[in-house]
Amino acid sequence: MFRRVFNELLERIAAERPEVVLLVDYPDFNLRVAKRCKELGLRVVYYISPQLWAWRKGRVRDISRYVDRMIVIFPFEEEFYRSHDVPVTYVGHPLIEQLGHIEKPPRRSEQLRIVLLPGSRRHEVQLLLPPMLEAVEILRRERNVHAYVVQAPTIAREELESIMRVAAIAVPIVSHDRGEGIAAADVALSSSGTATLEAAILGTPVVVMYRLSRATYVLARKLVRLPQFSLVNIVAGRRVVPELLQAEVNGARIADEVRTLVAPGRYEAVCADLAAVRGKLGQPGAARRVAEEIHKMVRG
Repeated sequence: MFRRVFNELLERIAAERPEVVLLVDYPDFNLRVAKRCKELGLRVVYYISPQLWAWRKGRVRDISRYVDRMIVIFPFEEEFYRSHDVPVTYVGHPLIEQLGHIEKPPRRSEQLRIVLLPGSRRHEVQLLLPPMLEAVEILRRERNVHAYVVQAPTIAREELESIMRVAAIAVPIVSHDRGEGIAAADVALSSSGTATLEAAILGTPVVVMYRLSRATYVLARKLVRLPQFSLVNIVAGRRVVPELLQAEVNGARIADEVRTLVAPGRYEAVCADLAAVRGKLGQPGAARRVAEEIHKMVRG
């Protein structure tokens, strides 16, 4: 199927010969398309960069050969591509516009609201939701806690219910709601990924966590050379929110991090840091700026 789609797409591109080909994300597919497009003498724009700055930096050579302009959504990506002599434009993150209409309600001193974001992949949810639930149960023994899990579109409700039955710990399930559930919480427990940026943009302090199989973790440690792994901290350029990896992802440790986050003074400081992260992600209108960049190329 992959090869059929690839071939059909290239046939269509070769027949229509567009002035500019816009490729979005999905590097394993799109870098192959970019190479073929350059062989056809077409201009290529790539929107939403592969995470070359984290791993597989050697691929930047392919980008420089096959892509006429990279359009990136993180400010540090612009610096990365400029350092490798790749034409680049930073447009800001599309989440700024997508979440801009959501207002964060005030905290309730009598209740701690916790949103669980265990991920959009089945293995993530299976590894992360149980310790998240355990942390909720620990905190419930100490204070009034209202916790709920946001169901990703790729995860069946039955999967979440099954995990909760095994853990003998239940929380309400909220269907994916475009950010309202994150905004309504005082603290988020999240897998590493885009959800952590949503939490930062919406002003919700977050405990970021990830677990891998031992073999995958050993391989990842060899390939990834970053001091932080969460997007929030990478954008900030320093440790703003706690990160838990592998054995650190357990109920007791997660509960400890939540206690630290909500401590007087600390909570307000983290919220201020998250506001600074949001500021680094640009202004609304990323899609419009992508269109303007392509228009300039066509006119040029």
